[in-house]
Amino acid sequence: MDHPHLSDRSVLKCSTPILGAVLAAAALVLTACGTDAEDATSQNDAEAADLLPAAEGEAEYPLRLDTVHGEIEIEERPERIAVLGWNPNHDAAAALDVTPVYASSRSFDYGWMEEEWLDGIETLEERDDADVNLESVAAAEPDLIFLPDTAEMLEEEDIERLGEIAPVLEKEEVVAGDQVDWRDAPRLLGEVLDLTGAAEEAITEAEEAIEATAEENPQFDGRTITLATDYGEEYGLEYYTAAGGTAEEIVTMLGFAPNPLADQFSEEASISEENQEQLDADVLIMFYADDALREGREASELFQQIPAVEDDRHLAVVAEDDERAESGAVWVLRRGASVESLPWMLDALADWASEAGLED
Repeated sequence: MDHPHLSDRSVLKCSTPILGAVLAAAALVLTACGTDAEDATSQNDAEAADLLPAAEGEAEYPLRLDTVHGEIEIEERPERIAVLGWNPNHDAAAALDVTPVYASSRSFDYGWMEEEWLDGIETLEERDDADVNLESVAAAEPDLIFLPDTAEMLEEEDIERLGEIAPVLEKEEVVAGDQVDWRDAPRLLGEVLDLTGAAEEAITEAEEAIEATAEENPQFDGRTITLATDYGEEYGLEYYTAAGGTAEEIVTMLGFAPNPLADQFSEEASISEENQEQLDADVLIMFYADDALREGREASELFQQIPAVEDDRHLAVVAEDDERAESGAVWVLRRGASVESLPWMLDALADWASEAGLED
């Protein structure tokens, strides 16, 4: 005789402690999972806090930006940043208190770069600008690759492969390296990381440093200056303070007047041997890697006939004999101007101009 009700009740009675145990176990599992998830979230938040400051709350994600290689979409605020290219890109990150997970550049041995900041970068590689280690970039698992200026650097194929790793943040237009606006990099990075206020603050501090140096050196006002480098037989003479270039903007912010001779170098900065007189200005500062290059240039009769040289308004800065030049001050005037490097370089430039004849 069947006892369906008894059987049902028996099952229920027998299952009650089992079900309770199962539910309790499930609760423990769910609690554990929840705890693990919360711990993971907390850990991720802590890691993000170590890599970049809190967001300012102005950006609205997803962001869509036009770049020289097309539109990119950034779905949420990036946390793991890879930075490639010249020092201004890295300096922008440092100025915003952003620690990259990966960074590569031709050098990190510049006088303005803080060791503590460099030590915080997970992977740091010194490589030629055009030499991208795609495997290392991918291994760092970035969610943004910051490379605002790609002109003269990377092949299209490299950009495409980097884009497969993470969105590549570039400018909208290609700009020649010696005509880059040093304010662009922090502004672009600040926009994407919701740190526009911090970017503008860093820019303002750099501009104020330039203004302070100008006020301390009224002898610069209205004078002209030429900055140039002799690279030797292979590359020859290069005119740094070309019209419309970064170096010209820096010296005019310091009070110098635009040099009429600079106009002809806006597109081609090299100077032929027979046209050395185009280096002339109220003060001429020549940069050399070593004394051999300096001696060779100063042995040139045409060089000696330049009015600034004849009148002793000329200074030779030899990198191997000048710690500031060796640490990057000359590079700042060429293509390394940034919110971090400019304030560091100003005293050197002011001292050189004074030594060249522009004293108080």
